[in-house]
Amino acid sequence: MTAPHRPAGWLPDPLDPALVRYWDGLRWTFHTAVARVERPTAPAPEPVRPAVALRPDIAQAVDRVRGLLVGARKEVNLLEEHLEPEERVLALTGALGEGTGVLVCTDRRLLFLFVGLLRRQFLQVRWNEAREVVYDRTTKVFAVYTVRRTKRAVPALAVKVQARSDAEAVAHAAASAASAPRLDVL
Repeated sequence: MTAPHRPAGWLPDPLDPALVRYWDGLRWTFHTAVARVERPTAPAPEPVRPAVALRPDIAQAVDRVRGLLVGARKEVNLLEEHLEPEERVLALTGALGEGTGVLVCTDRRLLFLFVGLLRRQFLQVRWNEAREVVYDRTTKVFAVYTVRRTKRAVPALAVKVQARSDAEAVAHAAASAASAPRLDVL
């Protein structure tokens, strides 16, 4: 078997990848050495993202939450992008719509925000549209109706809120923010 014509030098050993063997230009010699392993340079660490500084009204509302905001922190951080200029957040809590998001009561409206990998959900009801705000303690559903509530009425916004105290805090803020809606806690 004829070896390919190569200049003399230290080359990877064809029988042991951990070694290099000397090629004299015609044939392999018996001279070997441990192959130098190029250590891959460690990838540069990703820059640490600074914690999102929340607006003071949002931060105060987050501080008043008694339940958990598990799974809703991303939405809380994105909340400012969905607020109108000079709109103030009065209360908020974690809630479940099409995914875990945040239910927010502002001085202008009630809104629910969920941002998932594949889906987004943004529901809002302005105070001039709202007729009734209802929190049912047994089903834990927080609902806002834009029509008179009957058995056939469909709420404009309905989400599940696990923490009763937070749902009542949002409902209380809704009652104080809106002059028209009537609040029922069942």
